[in-house]
Amino acid sequence: MPKLTKAASKQRAEAKKQIGKATKSLGDVSKKAVDTAKKTAKEVAKTRDAKTAKKQLRGAQGAVKSAASAGASLVKTAVKTGKKNAKTVSGSKEMKTLRTNAKKASTATKKAAGTATKAARQSASAAAKQARSRSSAAAKKAKRK
Repeated sequence: MPKLTKAASKQRAEAKKQIGKATKSLGDVSKKAVDTAKKTAKEVAKTRDAKTAKKQLRGAQGAVKSAASAGASLVKTAVKTGKKNAKTVSGSKEMKTLRTNAKKASTATKKAAGTATKAARQSASAAAKQARSRSSAAAKKAKRK
C-alpha cells in the first residue's frame, strides 16, 4: 500500500472520527426508541381498554367473544399510541443529531477516498516516470557498448 500524504491521513482521521460520532448518534436514537417503546407499553397497559380486557379475560372464561372484542380494541389502542409515540422519536433531538453526524461522516469519507486515490495516482505516475527514465538510461547504456 502506498504511503499516504499528510492531507490524506488527516482526512482519513477526520472520516474515522465522523463515523464514530455517527455510530454514537445511532446508539442514542436506539436508546430513545427503546425508552419510547417502554413508555408506550406502560401507557397502553393503563388504558381503559387494557383494564377492560383484563377483567373480561379473568371474569368471563366462557365468554370468548367478549374477550376477543376487548382484545381487538386493545390492539387498536396500542397501534394508535405506538404511532403517536413514533413521531416523538423521529422528531427527537437524538434523531436530528444522527442525521447531521451521518451526513458529516459520509462527506468526510468521500473526501478521504478522493485524496487517497489522488495520492495513489500521483505515486503511480511518479513510478511510471522513474521506470521510463531508467529504461531509457539502460537503453542508452546498451547502445554505447
